[in-house]
Amino acid sequence: MAQSLSATTGSEIEHVTRLCQRLEFFVDQPPLQVRALSHGASNQSYYVKTVQGEYVLRCYPAESTVCRQQELRCQHAAAAKGLAATPLCLNNHYQVMLSEYIRGAEPFDYARHGGSALLSVLAQFHQLQVQTATLDYTTYLPQLLAALPADCRINKAMLAKVKQAAQLLSCLEPDLVLCHLDLHQGNLLWAADALWLLDFEYSQQADSSLDLAAISLHFNLDKTAEAQMLADYARLRQPRLQQHSELATLLDKKLPAAKLLYCGFCWLWYLALPDCQTQANYWQQQVQALPLQTA
Repeated sequence: MAQSLSATTGSEIEHVTRLCQRLEFFVDQPPLQVRALSHGASNQSYYVKTVQGEYVLRCYPAESTVCRQQELRCQHAAAAKGLAATPLCLNNHYQVMLSEYIRGAEPFDYARHGGSALLSVLAQFHQLQVQTATLDYTTYLPQLLAALPADCRINKAMLAKVKQAAQLLSCLEPDLVLCHLDLHQGNLLWAADALWLLDFEYSQQADSSLDLAAISLHFNLDKTAEAQMLADYARLRQPRLQQHSELATLLDKKLPAAKLLYCGFCWLWYLALPDCQTQANYWQQQVQALPLQTA
């Protein structure tokens, strides 16, 4: 599912193995093998093999404020459409979620596997009907700021630019859908000639332009590729010519502000995490480089 981490310590694996043994799911199938799959900025994932199957165990930090029931609903809905691995168990006491393991998977490559595959999956995901919260920029930005360390110094000009982008996006006609909101290569797998979505931690109702902005930013799309992305996505969402033409035009207006806002979210999020100054600097540079275009 992802490359194993050779730096994983034996004590860590022992801890995860003991954790599995305390979960009711493994009562009749104790773990035979446990290894690390990935260590994200806030979550860790492990491969678990038993006599009955192979699974992925995601471990969350104890201080996490994410609604795991909402995450579970989003992954269930995506799995029902063949867009994600099936979630099997959520244990809030131990802060873990267990899902099916996708065999033979590799990280998604936009150029090699094709952007059309990603856009097709995204259009399907955006049309799922799941009860979630709706992303509110006016409350989310203050939440990100409140999570920063007390000694953190914010570039006020950059912050003002992000806030203005949020205001510009709010002034344009919304296209509220179930957004993933974390579409980077680490959360996209390619297996059996299909793309699979991972990690629905931040999935909620939001403007579709934010997911499209994430694709453009994480896969370094140029203007030509961006235009093609918007046209292809709109066609997948709205098959009728007039409707998908209108949606593509609207998304083209919103994409600059959405890209700037997404960069701002990433910048502030990484600033709040320990040992992530390099990532925070990268996203701050993106905020600085992107133009602030008026609607």
